[in-house]
Amino acid sequence: MRPSYFIFVLFAIFQMISCNGQSPKSDLSSLILFSSLGVQSTSSLEDQFESVKLTTFYRKDGNLEFQDILIEYKLKKTKEDSETIEAFIGSPNEISYNTQTNQISGYSQHKEDNFQINSVSFTYYDYTRRFKLYLTVKKEGKIVSIREASTTPPNPPAVPPNSITLPQISYENNRSIIGGTEYQVIRVKFPQGTDLSAYKKLDAYIGRPNIITMAADNFNVINYISATSYNDSLNYFMFLTPELNASYKIIVVGSTTDAKGNRSIDTTPPPPPPSPCAGSVNAPTTIGNCSTHCLTVGLVGNQMDFTAKTTIGTSTEEYLYLDADSSTPSGGTGPTSFSWKEFFSPIAAGEYQTDNRTFDVTTYNQQCIVITSYFVKDGPGGFGDSYIAGKVNVP
Repeated sequence: MRPSYFIFVLFAIFQMISCNGQSPKSDLSSLILFSSLGVQSTSSLEDQFESVKLTTFYRKDGNLEFQDILIEYKLKKTKEDSETIEAFIGSPNEISYNTQTNQISGYSQHKEDNFQINSVSFTYYDYTRRFKLYLTVKKEGKIVSIREASTTPPNPPAVPPNSITLPQISYENNRSIIGGTEYQVIRVKFPQGTDLSAYKKLDAYIGRPNIITMAADNFNVINYISATSYNDSLNYFMFLTPELNASYKIIVVGSTTDAKGNRSIDTTPPPPPPSPCAGSVNAPTTIGNCSTHCLTVGLVGNQMDFTAKTTIGTSTEEYLYLDADSSTPSGGTGPTSFSWKEFFSPIAAGEYQTDNRTFDVTTYNQQCIVITSYFVKDGPGGFGDSYIAGKVNVP
């Protein structure tokens, strides 16, 4: 409407009011309202939603009670790449949609269906609260479709009486390396052959022995570290913890259709694995029997040395092989190079040995060293071989 035309119409209305004997002042509010509606820019939004379903769920975690709000929707047409589905939630007397500005204000939470799963969910710590929400289709940041809805708080489920006795529970634990990290693995079991078909819920909770406890309802567990459900295929509850030397209390909670009960058990940590240097001896020492095949180890100052030896009592042997090697207790490369010797006929009676190998103990970072030797003898008496190994403490 052109400004000059609007002024003319306004003047004509004013004259009509005056001619009817009414006071211009007394109907000024009506005139302002009329003119305001005349210039209002109403939004014409397309309803792109085929359906919107709103569901609330009750959830309890220890002593905390929550409501989960799930909004599920279907669109009448495929969503364009430039469009987003966004939901806004807030108190009924605070959240609102302004048709003039095409904006939503007063909301407490806002989420987008980023993964295009045709749903948006919210969680609130007070399960008794009511909310108003708006579900929108936005195109390039502008609302092009909107649906309004109000929530109804969920009803908490009835907690069955504490009147059943759960079967006895036991546990086993061990250390295991998973993905490069060592964990304490704890498995909690019922006796083999226990019939658990009547139980609708079987959960286990792990925590510090003096902190984890049952709630007043004897059904919920509070102050726990983590929880897990019973694995029907493996027939146990399982916990993984990087605390290898920690003790825990585990509480198992179960319920049937009309009753509930719980069991608890205290754990002790699994023993540490044996030291890789278990069985090590101090130098100087001899490994094996030097009348046939041995390793001699010496220590002078910071220098440790070792040699493989054998003694031949006849001159009829046609072939001898002797070697000596070192490694770390975990099987890594040792501080010295591989040493070996071969002898061919004629071979005289006497002592044979590899070259002496020496290393500085101050530059070797392991607690012990593993020393090995392989010996082969072949002649008229037949083929024979021998393998010896030992661990020696490194000061």
